[in-house]
Amino acid sequence: MQESFTAFCESLWRDWLAGTLETSPFVKAAFDLDAAPEPYISFSAGTRPLVALTTNPGATMPHQRRAAVRIDGGPLRTSAKYATAAKALGDFYEQRLTGPARRRIARLRSLSALMGTDGVVQVEVCPFHSPSLPKKDGLLRAIREDGLLTRYVDHVQRFLRGQMVLVVSAAPSRVSLGPGMSLSAWVTWQAKLAGLDLERAEFVPLVRNGAKTTCGAFVSSDNGAPKGLVLMMGGNHLPGEERLGILAEALRRSTGHAG
Repeated sequence: MQESFTAFCESLWRDWLAGTLETSPFVKAAFDLDAAPEPYISFSAGTRPLVALTTNPGATMPHQRRAAVRIDGGPLRTSAKYATAAKALGDFYEQRLTGPARRRIARLRSLSALMGTDGVVQVEVCPFHSPSLPKKDGLLRAIREDGLLTRYVDHVQRFLRGQMVLVVSAAPSRVSLGPGMSLSAWVTWQAKLAGLDLERAEFVPLVRNGAKTTCGAFVSSDNGAPKGLVLMMGGNHLPGEERLGILAEALRRSTGHAG
């Protein structure tokens, strides 16, 4: 992990523990600041992980509450550095999560194995918890204007340079996915943050339902590092094992190392 990013996350963690985080009114209104920030989570990540870029942690779980953290009985402990907590959280979630979240982690781990990378690091664009975030334009404004989020995202962007990055996003179901499809301002911004050049990216169909492509990926590379944006109708999910193989081949092809 890049030292400047992990150092910033450690500072964020310590400020939250001390109750000294300084954030904008938007952040205070939109997110649960009683929950511990989770800027990144490590799923057996080594020195060359697959980085999954997601929006923000979901709804607050009991172990994330300030009172629970102070007890030191769960994966988050006041005496531990955040880098240690990130590994403990990865183990905890792989054991405890169910449903789509568990499948997404498992498929990210499978894609990492297919690509020969060292585990998975899930990095959040925003480290604060919320059950939903329907108005992404507000978050984009906060990222531009909120001092803490602005600095955080700057560290995220620098960390993503040179890394294999996958953005996973839900897609509208009105029309078939394809190279000429319209992307929201939020998804376009996420792709740029990841280092994905949408202008020259290859579109790879992954799942079809009749004549309709319901899951696909934009793939390119940046200085030899593969970058991907997976879009799926119905939610921010990844396709099954066979289709992950197609995605892995496209990611390798983007760097000139197909096969």
